[in-house]
Amino acid sequence: MKQERIPVTIITGFLGAGKTNLLNKLIRKHPEKKFAIIENEFGETGIDGGLIASASESIFELNNGCICCSLGEDFLLTLEKLLGSSYEFDHLLVETTGIADPSGIVDAFVSGSSIQERFKIDSVICVVDAENMEDLYEEQPEIRLQLALADLVLINKTDCVHPEYLARHSDLINTVNPMARQEKTIYCTVDNIEVLGTNSFSGEVIGKSTLSFCGIDVPSKDLSAQRSFIHNPRLGQTTHKHDISSVGFTFNGSFDVNKFGLWMQNYLYFNRERVFRVKGVMSFDQTEDQFVFHAVRSSFMFEVGKPWGDNERFSKLVFIGKNISGKELEANLLQLLAR
Repeated sequence: MKQERIPVTIITGFLGAGKTNLLNKLIRKHPEKKFAIIENEFGETGIDGGLIASASESIFELNNGCICCSLGEDFLLTLEKLLGSSYEFDHLLVETTGIADPSGIVDAFVSGSSIQERFKIDSVICVVDAENMEDLYEEQPEIRLQLALADLVLINKTDCVHPEYLARHSDLINTVNPMARQEKTIYCTVDNIEVLGTNSFSGEVIGKSTLSFCGIDVPSKDLSAQRSFIHNPRLGQTTHKHDISSVGFTFNGSFDVNKFGLWMQNYLYFNRERVFRVKGVMSFDQTEDQFVFHAVRSSFMFEVGKPWGDNERFSKLVFIGKNISGKELEANLLQLLAR
């Protein structure tokens, strides 16, 4: 009997945003779960000691320094130590350090075959500090990377800022990652917010988020591509750094599966430092089913979706990355369509 994979929630966000506070709130909210926790923040207090003492049988904490700065074998050893312990758990929470790019740890769960056998990513959560987000967004490129990879963004400390300021935050987040769900919190209270069990990396959820991507029209009857560069006009008049953004396409008809696979593999490899995430719902020639495409950095996967049946075929692709050329992407992708 195949062993059920353990869901992983990755919590990211800059120093002081409230990540450890979120951990404590999640532990309190889900007393039915047996958590394992890898905590890797610098300069912050750890998980509530009293909380651990009162629930010592359902929490396993493993502090191993900065996994984002020294991924490689150190992180694999951390997971092996956890799996090799006598502790049985049903959900892994990973708090990444706020001063580094979290894509490495996300990629480890996506690309590592041995890790994939035991774990599956449930979602990536980014906690942002409403008081300091705008300044940090300008000064710290890590903030923009964290937002780009997020499935859920918790805008924390909302009681400390004016509602109009929060609206600007929301626009800023949408500029980087319009597919991320946004929720506002005070002290990271998530009692009424769905955080765990969202299956954000499943084909079904990825497909839905891709199809609902704003700014992409329904396909027309010709075989041209429709492209929409997501850029908020109000933000465009400010001095905000827009080096990370999203660009989406709709293509009518089907792609040549061999051409697409080879091109995408090379594109992601050679652009792994500036393409952070790609989502897609794909139609390939000579196949009866939809395919859901998902990439984190240079690692990617396909998942079989529902049959096309008599529905008109199309493909939607969304790229999130740094200084992406929409025109260049469009020209390349058009060459991969089946003729």
